[in-house]
Amino acid sequence: MPVIRISKSELEKILGIELTTSNIYRVLARLKCEVERVENDEIEYEATSDRPDLYSVEGLSRAIRPWLGLPWREYTIVESSIKGYAENIQERPYVALAVVRDVELSSEAVAQIMELQEKIAQTYGRSRRKVSIGLYDLDTLKPPVFYKLADPDSTLFRPLGEREVMSLREALSRTEKGLIYGYLIENMSKFPVLQDSLGRILSLVPIINSEDCKVTENSKNILIDATGTSLEEVVNAVTIMATSIAERSKTRVIERVEVAYSSGLVVRAPRVEGSILAVDVTEINSLLGVKLTVAEIKELLEKYHYYKVLQVGTNSGKLVVQAPIYRIDVKSWVDVAEDVAIAYGYEKLGLEAQDMALMSSHGKVHPIEHLSRIVRDIVIGMGFHEVANYMMSNRYEQLELFGAQWDMFLVENPRSERFEGVRTWLAPGLLLTLAENANKHSRLKLFEIGDVVIPDESFETRARIERRLSMLIYHEKATLTDGLVHVKALMRELELDVSFNKGIVPGFLPERTAIIRSCGTDIGFVGEVHPQILLKLGLKNPVVIAEISLSTILSECLSK
Repeated sequence: MPVIRISKSELEKILGIELTTSNIYRVLARLKCEVERVENDEIEYEATSDRPDLYSVEGLSRAIRPWLGLPWREYTIVESSIKGYAENIQERPYVALAVVRDVELSSEAVAQIMELQEKIAQTYGRSRRKVSIGLYDLDTLKPPVFYKLADPDSTLFRPLGEREVMSLREALSRTEKGLIYGYLIENMSKFPVLQDSLGRILSLVPIINSEDCKVTENSKNILIDATGTSLEEVVNAVTIMATSIAERSKTRVIERVEVAYSSGLVVRAPRVEGSILAVDVTEINSLLGVKLTVAEIKELLEKYHYYKVLQVGTNSGKLVVQAPIYRIDVKSWVDVAEDVAIAYGYEKLGLEAQDMALMSSHGKVHPIEHLSRIVRDIVIGMGFHEVANYMMSNRYEQLELFGAQWDMFLVENPRSERFEGVRTWLAPGLLLTLAENANKHSRLKLFEIGDVVIPDESFETRARIERRLSMLIYHEKATLTDGLVHVKALMRELELDVSFNKGIVPGFLPERTAIIRSCGTDIGFVGEVHPQILLKLGLKNPVVIAEISLSTILSECLSK
């Protein structure tokens, strides 16, 4: 979780009231922020990584207003006369712009805004790789603004904080930011820049801005830019910056700037609409274990989180709500339910549940966890040792080693090739655990119970999370029969029927592999691993693996 440091006096100045230390702890807890300390004029707290709108004194002041009984202050978003134009820059293709007018800044306010800019670029922007942000005194430049490639040796500017004019390439080696972030563009033949209509360099993207258009306490109108590799995240960054800086504006006017790309794409920022979601009051009550009415949920969302309720279903218990434009964390009805819980008060939820009839209490172990515990005890009783592998894996282990052709979710910019995606089955992890320990043991029985993630377009998130059991048997005479015996024993303990059909599973001997069926549906497989895979892993004895979907057993066998 990012650690944020803000000025207490600046927070009080924006709010227009004085705050006690106890008040600070109380209201920040409502926002899932953990206060580390309040000393002298500094407040240090941790904000969750999905709430970059809370990374500044401006954003925090906005979020805590309802908890302090202070009124909500609207923004005015208008179309700007300022235009932007963008070339096709393959390595960093997207740029978005916005303007905030009539700001009132002090030196401390400038420092706080720059801190927000840097914090978003470091966390949400992944150290500027995905998104970087720039701020400029609009009155020192002449629009329109151009995002283009420039010659790194002949193009000159004065980097922020420097006295001397230097070339773009020199800025990579002669400035602190250049030394830190220069690797992002140093291999490009031309460097990306922002430039005004007079040809003046506003920024060497994503490294450093120009000293000549920097924001100071005398700045009244601020131009904001974000560049990056994802259009959605670039627009999100501009939206968060613009709405935060607008907390410093007398008129609270944000201008929406249009950027025309050479490809024909047109981008306008900030966004004018937040996420729109249909929520079912019954589902929210079921999740939270409360009995709130449609009207009560509507009031909680509007009063404490600034949602707009667009539609109330007639006698249907449904709402259509719109999140604030800066709430990029709101993606599903569960996020809305969490905001209802925060507004209602987590401290009340336990009391509410105690007052409910025992039959309707929602505080219980989830059925899949209950089934997992039962299965774990059964498998341990059969002499297996449990292992716990990482949920993150890679294409080689999950697919290529076994010759599998199905899809898996990959991380966009993995820090390690070993953890470049989310696993789709447990068998590879068990087999690799065996390979690391086989030199010490000639006989092993291992198992794992864990989640896998399977691409599935029928789900809202396009992903299906499945709880599975995988069992591995390793000894010099291990055969399919060993696997069948253990699967039958498990199903017998669960009091479920089981049958086996011939099947093909990548990486397993076709004639020594079976599909496991129960309750009229396929629930898994059992088979002997192909000798070629064993040779690659240095395993001398046969290996039998069974993998069963506990989620399918729960839904098809135990919930009917």
